[in-house]
Amino acid sequence: MMKKLFLTIITSISLMIFSSFAQAEKNAELYEHGEEAHEAHCNKCHTNSVYTRENRFVKSMEALSKQVKRCSEGNKIAWFDEDAEAVAHFLNEKYYKF
Repeated sequence: MMKKLFLTIITSISLMIFSSFAQAEKNAELYEHGEEAHEAHCNKCHTNSVYTRENRFVKSMEALSKQVKRCSEGNKIAWFDEDAEAVAHFLNEKYYKF
């Protein structure tokens, strides 16, 4: 009984650690993709100061995602939803911290 409990606990811990590493890797890939897409398209219209100004109007992750989509559509950038999500993730990680 004790051995089975021990194996269950070890297995659970191992899965949590693996899951954490997998999530960290996914976040790093998302960040990198978002950074590349941002540099290729967003800096054409404005500098990064738009994200750090005191009177910025983006106040939530939802608003940030909507703004990224609005900008991409307004500038006729052919992004998939995953691309816009990656840019929003990058901006949040680097500037907004929601």
